[in-house]
Amino acid sequence: MAKDKDVRRRFLSGLALALAVALPGTACAAGPSTPAGNAPVDGTWQEIVAAAEKEGEVTMYSSQGTDQLEDLKARFEKKHPKIKLTLVRGTDADLTPKVEAERKTGKGIADLFIGASLVWIKANKDAYEAPRGPAFGAPAYRKATSVPDGSYFLTNAAILTFGWNTKLYKTGLKDYPDLLDPKLADGKIGVVKPAAPSFVDFYLYLKETYGADFVKKLGAQRPRIYPSSLPLAQALTSGEIAAAAFVQPLVDEKKAGAPVEWGLAKKAWGALFWGMALKSAPHPNAAQVLADFMVTEEGQQAIARKNSSVLPGIEGAVGDTGNVRRQDLSQLTPEKVRAYQAEWNEQFGA
Repeated sequence: MAKDKDVRRRFLSGLALALAVALPGTACAAGPSTPAGNAPVDGTWQEIVAAAEKEGEVTMYSSQGTDQLEDLKARFEKKHPKIKLTLVRGTDADLTPKVEAERKTGKGIADLFIGASLVWIKANKDAYEAPRGPAFGAPAYRKATSVPDGSYFLTNAAILTFGWNTKLYKTGLKDYPDLLDPKLADGKIGVVKPAAPSFVDFYLYLKETYGADFVKKLGAQRPRIYPSSLPLAQALTSGEIAAAAFVQPLVDEKKAGAPVEWGLAKKAWGALFWGMALKSAPHPNAAQVLADFMVTEEGQQAIARKNSSVLPGIEGAVGDTGNVRRQDLSQLTPEKVRAYQAEWNEQFGA
């Protein structure tokens, strides 16, 4: 987009949400931390902000939604005009190896990383600085649960749900079981391939909520398979499919006049996003200022739009992260993920 030429966007398969996540891997190899030139300020918040303004820039890697990230950038640079924010968007599967390499070599590029691959995040928690700033101390942020290990911090959650094309499927969907309507068989439904742990968790959620054989029945519908929520939403809007099992709330598409509608299950599924102020950051103080901004009301209005917010009562959000499903990490080990992917491939003929 011309107005944001400095934003480097990477559209590899991922969440629009938002939202693809890397397979859990080994921890980063130890290496140099903060590059020479800038160092984290151990002082007051005002001193940290002053140091951040002197650094003058900050780079964030994120697998969050593009529209939300661009809104965040605009709001952040308006509040902190002396700090330029560069965004690199990609999937966790693409970004986590970059973070690992930067830490190992000591040649940091990213200052802040936002991702949803909690197994990887927890395995590498010694690579992050503890978040600082007044917003983290606000009672509404619930720091005790939002910064569980004192290093990585909760930013928001991507909500993925079902939707349909109102011209192609006038009956509509009330909940996921409606996707089993025979009228939606043979390529009329779009589903996401479980190429990452978070997507595997989505299918585990379907099994737990709608019965052990629900996913198998969904596969028997012979749906079309997509890599992420973004192409799924595009296919639904264009009429390539009549229904989708894994899209963000179709607020913008509907507002733009697309013949689409969406709904939420009583127990909706979401992927929690976590922020990490990296020790390999070349701009460590600017990383803290950006991290703090993300969990303010203004930051949440940008990044949590169409998603769940880490703060209550945020305009444009569709829920609160306190009500979002937590992943059972014991079910998302590399071995179990690979086993489930093999099972899913057989059920869906992938």
